[in-house]
Amino acid sequence: MNNKNTLAGFELRHLRHLLALDAHGTLQAAARAIHLSQSALTKSIASLEDGLGTPLFDRSGRRLAPNALHAKVLARARALVRAADDLQREAALFRDGQLEEIRLGVGPVVALGPMPDVLARFRERFPTVRLVIQVGSTTELAPALVEGELHLIVSDREQQVVDDAELEVEALGPDPLAGAVRPEHPLLGSETPTLAHLLAYPRAGATPPARMRRFAEDQLAPLLGTAPTADIRCDNYEVLVSLAETSDMIVLGPRSVLDRYAAMGRLVVLPVVYPSPPSEPAVMLAAGRPTAPAVRSLANLFLGRDATA
Repeated sequence: MNNKNTLAGFELRHLRHLLALDAHGTLQAAARAIHLSQSALTKSIASLEDGLGTPLFDRSGRRLAPNALHAKVLARARALVRAADDLQREAALFRDGQLEEIRLGVGPVVALGPMPDVLARFRERFPTVRLVIQVGSTTELAPALVEGELHLIVSDREQQVVDDAELEVEALGPDPLAGAVRPEHPLLGSETPTLAHLLAYPRAGATPPARMRRFAEDQLAPLLGTAPTADIRCDNYEVLVSLAETSDMIVLGPRSVLDRYAAMGRLVVLPVVYPSPPSEPAVMLAAGRPTAPAVRSLANLFLGRDATA
């Protein structure tokens, strides 16, 4: 047969009918349950046997007695029907934007400021979608995106280690770096702090992109006598902020991240222009791959667009 639901000479519906017969015990009961005539169900079972090239029942009058092959075919039928139902469900979820899970990759120093708000808005529209967030550099995340292990990345574009042709990239705009301290920090006295003041204190920050490290080593170190890099590196800003709240440590990070903690009263952003290239966050999808509506909505929220765009 050439029917799109045909499997090796029989159709998926034939397997469903076999399962119905097993579940209900008799042709009459099974036919009633699946809204077929008894003769139509009998023909369907016969078509399955024809497709297999061997009977599944020993027939004695109007009775059907399962033979030795019947149990093996029944087990296979259950697996095939279950797989077909799973596939149909996943296709429907994809079509409607209701993926069961979205795997999001996020760079440690980019786009973290708006992320809580973005995820809260996303959950309002897709409450049943499970979000799994992986934090890492683009060096780690981009290959996973291309291989299909991640659905979406929000990370620094500079660190890409895959061909641009493999990614669909939209920039979020530059996010300048800044320093922030606890509200009672000595730098917040009467004197306006300068970069020299900032460099006199220990500093903590997330792992910077290679672009920023090269700039600090090649451009700033000869000028300042030292590269203004972090003394402590940690990709969890909650840890960095907690450290700053209990010490004179200065937290370095994207302005969008530090402003969030400042709004909570936990940090004060220093009025010092930090000499470093800005963070360059971007939303990345795998190029040429179908994108589920839920994934596209999440990308649009990061990009500041309506979730339905």
